[in-house]
Amino acid sequence: MELSTAREEVSGIVRNGNPESTVECDNSSSNGSDSDRLALVDPENIARFKAELLQFLDDLYTPDQPWDLGVFEGYGRGMVATRDIAENELIFLDRPILVGPRVNNYDVIFCASCCRLQKKLTLCSGGCRLPVCPECDFSAAPETSHTAECRRINSWEPKDQNRYCKTILYALTSIRGFLLDDLSRSIVLNMEAHPPRKDMTTEVDRILKDQVFNNLPEDGSDVQYLRKVIDVLNTNAFETFRMVKDEDNNDHEIVLRGLYILGALMNHCCRPNIRYVFDEKLVMRCYASKPIRKGEQIFNNYSKSLWGTQHRIIHLCFSKHFLCGCDRCLDPTEMGTYLGALKCVRDSCPQGRMVSMNPQKISSAWQCDTCGLKMNNLKITRIQEIAGRMILSNAVKKDAAYIVEYMNEHVSKFLLPCNQFMVELKLQAILKIQDDATLELQGEKEKYCLEILGILEKLEYGECYIKGVLCYELFKVRMAIARVKEETFPDEATLGLLRTAWTILGPSANRPRDLAQLAQSYGCEDV
Repeated sequence: MELSTAREEVSGIVRNGNPESTVECDNSSSNGSDSDRLALVDPENIARFKAELLQFLDDLYTPDQPWDLGVFEGYGRGMVATRDIAENELIFLDRPILVGPRVNNYDVIFCASCCRLQKKLTLCSGGCRLPVCPECDFSAAPETSHTAECRRINSWEPKDQNRYCKTILYALTSIRGFLLDDLSRSIVLNMEAHPPRKDMTTEVDRILKDQVFNNLPEDGSDVQYLRKVIDVLNTNAFETFRMVKDEDNNDHEIVLRGLYILGALMNHCCRPNIRYVFDEKLVMRCYASKPIRKGEQIFNNYSKSLWGTQHRIIHLCFSKHFLCGCDRCLDPTEMGTYLGALKCVRDSCPQGRMVSMNPQKISSAWQCDTCGLKMNNLKITRIQEIAGRMILSNAVKKDAAYIVEYMNEHVSKFLLPCNQFMVELKLQAILKIQDDATLELQGEKEKYCLEILGILEKLEYGECYIKGVLCYELFKVRMAIARVKEETFPDEATLGLLRTAWTILGPSANRPRDLAQLAQSYGCEDV
C-alpha cells in the first residue's frame, strides 16, 4: 500500500494520469493459491505472526496500545480497536522491516546507504556499482552500514564494476531482503503478496533483461526469493523519506519506500479513520483521525483522498486487486462533494452535474442530475482525459499567478469548482502562493483552503493529514493578509488553525520548517 509523503498527499491527481476506461475488477485476492490465502487467516498462524511481530517491534510496542489483529469477512486479516480510541490518540508505532530507494528516477545523487547528498557521483570501491559516501564505502571500515549488501551484490558478480547501475539501485530495497534475520524473514514471507500485472516489469525482470550479473541464474533460488520480496513490497510498501542536508545546510527530502508491517495490516476504506506520519527515525506514528469505537476496524486509505471514485476504483483494481464498496464509493455524489462529477455538456443546463449511474462499474453510463442527459462512459472518460492533459501541460508546472488565471479564465468554463482536477489546481496554487504574493493572490489562496477544508468536512475525514496542511497554509495566508492590511492578528478562530496544524503535523519529520517556531510563538506547542 505504497502511499504518499507530505507533499504528495496534497498533490498528484493529474500527475498520475488518466486510467483506462475498460477495467473491471472484483474483490477476490490474487495472493497465490487458495491454500496460501487460507493459511494467512488461520487462527494459529495469526497468533504466531502477531507474536513474531511484537518481538520485532520490541520497545515500540506496549500492552496498552489499543489494537489487535483479527479476520474480517471480505477483507481477510486486519486491525481492530480493542477499546474506544479518542480523536488524535496515538494508536501504534511501527518501524520499517525493509527500507530503501524507490523504483523511480531521482533528481539528485545520494548515498545508497545513508542517503547523504553527493555533489558528484562516487561509486563504492567494493564493486557493487552503487553510489555511496566515504563513510559508508566498503573500504571505510571493517563493517559499515553498506558492507553486507555490497557483499551480497558482489556474490552475483556484477558486470562493468566501474560503472554506476541504476537498475541495481532501484532493486536495492528488495535485495536487502537477503539481509533479514530469521525472525524478520518469517514476517515478510507471511505478508500478502500480489503477483505483478502481465504488463509490469519488476526490478528483477530489469536485472535479468539487462544482464547486470554474471552469476544470477533466472531459475535459481535467489531470483525466486527476490520475486517474492518484490511482490510483498509492491503489495504493502509505503512511501517514506529521509531528511538530509546538503553542503549549504539546506534540507532535502529523499523519498524512499518502506515496508511497515503494522501499517500494511490496516485494511482499506476511502473514508479512513487514521492518519500517519514518519518521524526523524523513520518510525511511523499512526493516530486516530476521528473517534474509533471498540470492535471497529482501523482503516487506512490506499488511494488518494481527493480523487474521484472512478480514479480511485481503477487505481485500487490495478494496484491492490480489489473493488472498494465503502459508502463513499457507492454514493454517486461522494457525500455531496461531487469530486468526480463533470459539468453537463448542454448549454441550456449550466447548473447540471454529470455523475455515474453505477459508481461500482467503470463502464456505467453517466447522467445529469438536473436535465437527465445520459452519456456513455467512453465519452466521459474522453472528457476527463482532455481535462487532465490540459491541466498537466498548461498549469501544474507554472507559477501561482498563471494557475489562478488559468482556472478562472479557462478551466472553470468546462469543469465544476469541486471537480478533482480543479481541486488539484487549487492545491498547487495553495502550495505556490508565498507570503510575499499580491493581496489578490493571497485572497485566492484563502478561498481555496476554505473550499477544500469544506470538502474534507463533507467526507467526514476528521483530523486527517491534508487538513493539517491546509490549516497551516490558511493560518499563514491570514497572517500575510493581516500584515498587509495592518490588522490585529490572530483572532481565536485563526489561532485554532495553528493548533490543529501543530497537532497533526508536529510529529512529522518533514513538517513545514517554521511550524514549530510559530507554534511556540503563539503558545500552541503543548497542544
